[in-house]
Amino acid sequence: MNASTTDNMALRKIIAFLEGKLRPLLLALLVTGIITEIVALSPGSVEEPRDSSAPISPSSLLPKAGITLAPGIPTERVPEYSVDQFNYVSTQGGVKQWNLIADKANMYNQEKLVHARQVKALLYDPDGKITTVTGQEAKFLMNKRDLEIYGNVKTVMPDGFEIHSQYMRYLPNERLINIPPTEPVDGVGKDESGQVLAFNSYGMHYAMEKSEIILPSRVQMVVDKPESAPKSVQTSTDSPPPSSKTKVESDHCVIYRDRKLAHFTMNAGRSLSTRFVKVTQPTLFSKGRTADVNYGDLGGPPGKNKLLNYLILHDDVLIEEKTADGSMRYGTGGQADFDAVRNLVVLRHFPQVYQNHDTVTGDVIVLHRDTDVVEIEHSNAFSEGEESPAAQ
Repeated sequence: MNASTTDNMALRKIIAFLEGKLRPLLLALLVTGIITEIVALSPGSVEEPRDSSAPISPSSLLPKAGITLAPGIPTERVPEYSVDQFNYVSTQGGVKQWNLIADKANMYNQEKLVHARQVKALLYDPDGKITTVTGQEAKFLMNKRDLEIYGNVKTVMPDGFEIHSQYMRYLPNERLINIPPTEPVDGVGKDESGQVLAFNSYGMHYAMEKSEIILPSRVQMVVDKPESAPKSVQTSTDSPPPSSKTKVESDHCVIYRDRKLAHFTMNAGRSLSTRFVKVTQPTLFSKGRTADVNYGDLGGPPGKNKLLNYLILHDDVLIEEKTADGSMRYGTGGQADFDAVRNLVVLRHFPQVYQNHDTVTGDVIVLHRDTDVVEIEHSNAFSEGEESPAAQ
């Protein structure tokens, strides 16, 4: 055996020895690398917190809905229940009283209180007709039945009459919608013939069973033709008002909606000099201690129907009117009847009319507003040189 053969055999033995020693080591390194890669790519480190025992902060569960308009809401405390798409029906004796629908409602067990946001309430009258109220928030106590609504409140009655306010309270046992006299209110309505009535006041009471609206303070009412009727009394005066526009101002008003009649009065505590209901038209101003307005359609010749069919002023009546020739005409009496269909004014109870220093008296005086004719029944006197009531 030569030297080269011996060297080759020795080299093979060394290589075989090294392979036997290194193979397990290489295999171990490969397994370790695979395990490291699996651990590195495992989602557990992403999905699970390092410390899963950390408590949730109660403040993170408090309602986050911005400013709260309704008073008495425990906003500093987590509600016991929070409901999306809330729908609640209040009944008594199996009869629906109201139905509240809201985007979200929170319930507080300790106060027995429900607070809802973005609300719609359906109020049921004894005949099952629905008055719809919408607003930003609602509040009611679960052990009572009264419902309060706050923020941009819009109340729509079954016939479409709309009332706007920032707050209202519904008392279902009395079927009463109540807005206190501290709250401004405005309303507008159109009847089946298209005639319109608008008002402003402070406070309102609507008795659903009687179909009566009581306006308790600072009342302004406007009646007008449908095509020019205002959305509220506080409309722009940039354009001149139409000839049919009539504005009534008083301290107090009751609207009998079934009879389409409004009764205006003044506070008894006022001085006599200021205790007058005031009526204003484009060419006429009048006042009396009380007033009645009928805003229904009483019929009449085609094209002659007007919204204000009649207006009656009672006691210590004064009328100031600008006639067609530009002169002023004044009338006084115990009662004045305004007939809008025939466009005339009837003065009764010791009436007198003053025009161009002339004075006319009689049992009944009729002022024809279209022609400026004065018609007198049982004339008692005629004189010249008398001063008008406005000049005295």
